[in-house]
Amino acid sequence: MTQRLFCITFAMALLMRVLAVVPNGVAKKGENLELNHDFEDLGVQPWTMWVEDAGAGVAANLLIDKKEHVKGKQSLLIEIKKGGPNNKRVELHQNPFFLEKGQKLTYAMWVKAEDVRPANMIANHRAAPWTAYGSKDITIQQEWAEFWTTVTMPIADNLVGIYVELKDSIKGNIWFDDFRMYEGDYEPDPELGQKPKAVDS
Repeated sequence: MTQRLFCITFAMALLMRVLAVVPNGVAKKGENLELNHDFEDLGVQPWTMWVEDAGAGVAANLLIDKKEHVKGKQSLLIEIKKGGPNNKRVELHQNPFFLEKGQKLTYAMWVKAEDVRPANMIANHRAAPWTAYGSKDITIQQEWAEFWTTVTMPIADNLVGIYVELKDSIKGNIWFDDFRMYEGDYEPDPELGQKPKAVDS
């Protein structure tokens, strides 16, 4: 009997853990849809990284950094350890999100880099024809700054993803913290305000 109760308890705990890292439901007003948005509890999950030119020797790592953070006690770090000559993509992803026709959302994040570098933040359909619902070219600085873009849904889509596109021609570290995607116009995180810096372009 004790063993059976232990098995049931373990199974329930495992189910709750799985549900905690699987995006679900439709966006609700004010709700942050990003899971593990501040990287405090679940390691890197459910975030993933894609290295376009890995077959050509480009090397990058995705890990938690406990020294750098803008919120909480840690952040997400991409280390581009070995760059490539072809200026190919290194991307940070989270998906899927289930969004409804007519919704207007804000996709925001805090980010800094070892060296100043260009990037693109994108929300799109995660399969052909890869329809973009929002994107912005940004320049990541050496100090923490928040960037955001508007996401507009002309149709309902149950396979929306957000990602950050970097280029492998610049080696070095890039830190991310406090991702948010929520219905409505941009508003500062009430726990952070706009400190140290927030930019909209």
